[in-house]
Amino acid sequence: MKRGTVITLVIIGLLAIGFVGFRTYQTHMTREREARRAAQIDADKRRKAEEARLRAEADAEAHRLASLKAEQDAERAAEQLAQLRADQAAAEAKRHQAEEEARLASEAREKAEKERDAAQGEARRLAEERARDAERAEAARREALEKLAASEREKRALADREAERLASLKRQQQLEAEAQKQAELMARSIYPSDHKAAAKKNAE
Repeated sequence: MKRGTVITLVIIGLLAIGFVGFRTYQTHMTREREARRAAQIDADKRRKAEEARLRAEADAEAHRLASLKAEQDAERAAEQLAQLRADQAAAEAKRHQAEEEARLASEAREKAEKERDAAQGEARRLAEERARDAERAEAARREALEKLAASEREKRALADREAERLASLKRQQQLEAEAQKQAELMARSIYPSDHKAAAKKNAE
C-alpha cells in the first residue's frame, strides 16, 4: 500500500514537473513570438520612416534643381533682355542719324530749288539736276528711316516680351525656392526620432 502511494506521488510529481515545464516553454515561446512581432513592427516603422525621409529628400532635391533651372533661365533672359535693349539703343541712334541726314537733305533740296528758280540756262539745268539728286537722296533716306523705325518698334516689342518672361521666371524661381524650403523642413521633421534612437544606440 505504501509502495503504491509512493508511485502515485512520483507520477503526480512528474506530471506536475512536466506541466510546469510545458507552461514555462509555452510562456517562453509566447514571449519570443511577441518579441519577434515587436521587432517586426519596429522594423516596419523604421522602414516607413526611411522611405518617407528618402521621398522628402528626393522632393527637396527636385525643388532645388527646379529652382536652379529657374535661376539659370532668369539669368539667360536678363542677358537677352540687356542685348535687346542695347540693340534698341543702337537702332535709335541710327534713326536719329537718319533723321539728321534727312533734315540736311531737305535743306539741300530747298536750297537747290531756290537755285533752280534763280538760275537761268545751264545754271538752271544744273540746279534742277541737283534738286532731283536731292529728292532721290531724301527718298532713299526716308525709306531707310521708315525701315529703322519699323525695326525699332519690333525690337521694343521683343524687349517688352522678354521683360515679361523674365518677370515670370523670377516669380517661378521664388515659388520653387519656397517649395524647396518647405520640402527641406518636411524632410527634417520626418526623422528626428531616428536621430535620437541612433544617438542612444551609439551611447550604449
